[in-house]
Amino acid sequence: MIVPPAVRVPVTAAVLICLAGCGARAHGAVPARPAATALPPGHPLVQPPPTVWSPPPTPSCAGSGLLLYAEPPNAAMGLRVQTVTLTNCGDTVRRVKGYPHVRLLDGDGEPLKVKIDRGARRVTTAVEDPGPKVVTVRPGRSAAFTVAWRNTYGGTTSPPTVGATLVVTTDSGRQDVSGRFDLGSTNLLCVTAWKPVPVGR
Repeated sequence: MIVPPAVRVPVTAAVLICLAGCGARAHGAVPARPAATALPPGHPLVQPPPTVWSPPPTPSCAGSGLLLYAEPPNAAMGLRVQTVTLTNCGDTVRRVKGYPHVRLLDGDGEPLKVKIDRGARRVTTAVEDPGPKVVTVRPGRSAAFTVAWRNTYGGTTSPPTVGATLVVTTDSGRQDVSGRFDLGSTNLLCVTAWKPVPVGR
């Protein structure tokens, strides 16, 4: 069968267009991206979720509305000096007076037989004692006192005295401070009187 010339031209053009299109897809087109699949947990390429930093919990206000805490002790030449602060975190005005009533407990919670020196003059003259007086502690304010001791050990018949808890008793109840009170063989714990803590300290 002989195809007339008028028919051969469109057929040839259609073939060329098809070949051009196929060549373009083969050489120039970007292949389609495969569908993403979720990696199983524990896979090396799985990134852990970012860690969100959170501040450490702050001490909660005791049921009495008072919060007692101690700064780290300063130690020099066997002398230990530590500030103990009482903060009024309630909504009632509190008062402390004179020298704090303190006791020292060992690691088992048993009371130790120690002597309390009011004014700290038997240990050192470097610690200032404001003297006994009434200190008003309004809500949000604080009062403080200082404890001092030496870890001198000169005894050979008994082990050194080491306290683990300082018990402070006020009109509002008992408050405890944990720490290490290494009194050596002195068995002497010194305290100063209560004093107000300046604002902004």
